[in-house]
Amino acid sequence: MPFLVRKLNKRDQFSKLVDKECVEDIYADVPTCEFRTTKGCLSTWLIESLEDIDNAVLAIAVSSSQISKMDFIIIDTAVLDQNGLEYKQTYAGIEIPIADLQNTHYDILDVSVKKLVKCTNVYKIIYSQESDEEEKFIKRFTELEIKEMLKKAISENRIDKSKASKPIRKVIEQLSVA
Repeated sequence: MPFLVRKLNKRDQFSKLVDKECVEDIYADVPTCEFRTTKGCLSTWLIESLEDIDNAVLAIAVSSSQISKMDFIIIDTAVLDQNGLEYKQTYAGIEIPIADLQNTHYDILDVSVKKLVKCTNVYKIIYSQESDEEEKFIKRFTELEIKEMLKKAISENRIDKSKASKPIRKVIEQLSVA
């Protein structure tokens, strides 16, 4: 069963998702911070299994403005289906430096104000399934861990640094000589 991965903006706000029984009663802080859309779409990256998380992290990292500590949410597509949220493969808006990940970009579609409630519910379901002992669907990666993933991708000749933004290209160049 596939999963969609999204970078989180403010992981520390997630505990507020369980403050109220009904997501419609939660303050708008979490949804307005986490669900920034473009033309009603939420950008995600598809992985086929939880073990493939590094690929989504790499895709997000190389399309970011900088490499730093990042938090991610892994969304089981069955939970999206159960909440009436559609998703499909789309163009990421840029050619990313790791060509074999280019076609793993997916958007959650037609996100309206009404569907923001559904998106918030999906996040609440995922947050509620997490335990203090194990990060399964909400994961943090340190800057060092992300750089190690990049080093591995560099050693496997997966990265075309010419497609990277200037700050990411600089990191790639530094890691290439390290």
